[in-house]
Amino acid sequence: MPELLAMGRVHGHRGRGGELTVRVAAGGAARWSAVDEVWLQRGEDAAERFEVQHEKAYRDRWVLKLKGIDDSDAAERWRGATVAVARDRAPALGEFEHWHATLVGMEVLAAERRIGTVRDIQPTAGSDLLVVEADGGDEVLIPLHRDIVIDVDEAAGTVCIDPPQGLLDLNREDD
Repeated sequence: MPELLAMGRVHGHRGRGGELTVRVAAGGAARWSAVDEVWLQRGEDAAERFEVQHEKAYRDRWVLKLKGIDDSDAAERWRGATVAVARDRAPALGEFEHWHATLVGMEVLAAERRIGTVRDIQPTAGSDLLVVEADGGDEVLIPLHRDIVIDVDEAAGTVCIDPPQGLLDLNREDD
């Protein structure tokens, strides 16, 4: 099995023919049009390979028809599954775009002071949010926006932020 890159999550299905709707984690759905195979993974189960029969961008989702998923019941069983592609076949990203799977586990720094570790990415209608487990145990949500996230160094495993005043205190528990 090739090295896989998580690129989205099955949001649901469309129609009765087994099409999956996928929320793409980085960039728009249109960039994935050349993908001819994907892997679906539920939780800790092994990823399963599927041939892409056809695909299209639809609104803010990527719609996939995969060989072997032929009706809405079969499609519904994959709701919430991670969608991955072979890393060496992933499309190039634009400036200030990062694969969500790459950001998870990175150290977050503000003015060279460690804030915590990226635990997850929370999609929103606007900028996605970095879910950071702060060193004190609190959860901090940081908008993944170029005005706040000023640098991502994949080699060093760091995300440098310049947060507006009060952002890091929003979710802090009172002692």
